[in-house]
Amino acid sequence: MNIALALYSLSAVGGTERLTLDMYRALRDLGHEVDLYTTRFDERAWQVLTSDIDNIPRPIVVGVPSIVKFFGRTKTLRKLLVTSYLVRGSGPIMTW
Repeated sequence: MNIALALYSLSAVGGTERLTLDMYRALRDLGHEVDLYTTRFDERAWQVLTSDIDNIPRPIVVGVPSIVKFFGRTKTLRKLLVTSYLVRGSGPIMTW
């Protein structure tokens, strides 16, 4: 079976990154074809994450889609609007 694992960012060393690499290794050991994709990649984080794991190829870096940049800006605007709404003290708290 062909499997693609996607990790939004591989620029930090943490539990999500380690779990993803462990899944990669386990699926590969079961005989599956596994590809790892990410939008961001940091060489130092990769070296720390793979220091005790053999034969894991580098992820395929696809870059950040431009639409994500747009939604990032709208998220900031949304936070500002909700904050100003709450400061006035009128209406219920809205969550997204």
